[in-house]
Amino acid sequence: MTDRNRQHDDDQLGFSRASQATSLRLFQAGAFGVAGLIAWVIYTSPVQDLTLLSAGILIILLATFPALRWARRGDSHFPIFEVFLLTFVPFYGISMLAGHPEMLGFGEESTGAGALAVLIFQGGMLAAFYGTSPPAAREPLLIMPLLPDGFMRYAQAGLWLNTAFIFVNGSTDLVPNELRLPLRAAFFGIGIISLYVEMRRWGAGRLGTGEKLAVGIALAVQGILLIRELYLIVSISLLLVAALAYVSSSRRIPWIPIVFLLPALGLLHSGKAAMRTVYWEGGQALPGLADLPGFFYEWAEAGLDSKDSSELPGSSSLTGRLFERASLFHMLCFVIDRTPEKEPFLTGESYLYIPSQLIPSFLWPNKPSSLKSNVLLAIHYKLVPDDGSARVSIAFGMIAESFANFGFWGCAIMGAILGLFYRMVTSAAMGAPQFSAMGLLSILLGAWSFQSEQIFATWFISLLQATAVVIAIPLALRIIFPATFRSSAPTEEA
Repeated sequence: MTDRNRQHDDDQLGFSRASQATSLRLFQAGAFGVAGLIAWVIYTSPVQDLTLLSAGILIILLATFPALRWARRGDSHFPIFEVFLLTFVPFYGISMLAGHPEMLGFGEESTGAGALAVLIFQGGMLAAFYGTSPPAAREPLLIMPLLPDGFMRYAQAGLWLNTAFIFVNGSTDLVPNELRLPLRAAFFGIGIISLYVEMRRWGAGRLGTGEKLAVGIALAVQGILLIRELYLIVSISLLLVAALAYVSSSRRIPWIPIVFLLPALGLLHSGKAAMRTVYWEGGQALPGLADLPGFFYEWAEAGLDSKDSSELPGSSSLTGRLFERASLFHMLCFVIDRTPEKEPFLTGESYLYIPSQLIPSFLWPNKPSSLKSNVLLAIHYKLVPDDGSARVSIAFGMIAESFANFGFWGCAIMGAILGLFYRMVTSAAMGAPQFSAMGLLSILLGAWSFQSEQIFATWFISLLQATAVVIAIPLALRIIFPATFRSSAPTEEA
């Protein structure tokens, strides 16, 4: 690599501010897509109440506004806040307009209250993010480079390291049960950083054909191994992070992969429940590598045969099923319907287990599981018995959790807390080296922004576990061995 190591790897992947023309094209494509989406849901939605229909459209508009603003302005920061709000489109906006309350059995009062809770949560996030000012000064320790020069040349090794862990974790008993969750978060963090680096370089035209092939193979292998374990949402998260890194660098939407992958994901999502019934509840062993073709054929059949009562009216397509099933709105309505008339507010109880997770496992071997808060919610709403499994995981989402604790006030407060958190990270990462503590945190947040199905406690704890490996360890090494981390201009190399 010449030209002063490609200007120090383009200032550690910061590249340059996007041109006005490419940003405008991205904005126009996004605006056209949002307009088409709204027209489609209005045409297909069986919701007749004008208030509910307007609330659903407003949810979609508030969810897409930050991303459209980012594209129109050509902002150079990694759009982590914008992506988090975009997830509200499938999880809340479209799922609400898909036919609630008729399909899910909730009355208009609970459905309207659910829409209001989402809008309050969004309002809190938007007000905190756009209504607060960044700090005047930043802590130097948080914005100095944490990875040695030339690290990007070895980013593919991180991809394959994560791939190896996924295989070992899912196919062997080598990883102790008590270490599976923290190690999964740690290796996932390493893999996400490496994937981000490679896809940013791909979008900027910095990858050769062989490198693109290697990245594509690693991403495909990871996706197949995760789907084999029936963790479809994690595979989707990897694809979305790859797309986000590529778009943030190129300002172009990868239409061809989207056209091919969206129907495939819709098919898999449609058959996921049936497959989990067979393999998780039925106790059937997961397939070996040689059995994968038959496994995916079985899954495809389950997806094609899936015709439950929650199908999206007016659309039986696989893409329609993907949006139809990516729903947290029904769980929000469920919580609102039962709180506080049938079940009392938790008044913060589901958040009380977060501090215990800050203590390392070797200091507290029997500390509560990181899923304890999720189990608490499931038991509180009688979705599992009082002695339910400690590993139960039900997709409540942060909005339902905040309402379960403090009602509408909880939605406003948690939305504001998250908005402020995203604002602080975004502001601190702007202009900082991408591989500084704040730069790395922004990449991790980009991945965790897709984890909308998790409650806050699980989301925050898993983010901390990844941060400990990806940021805390390099930060400690940077302090102990400062000579190893040369932040000056790179050396001349061929």
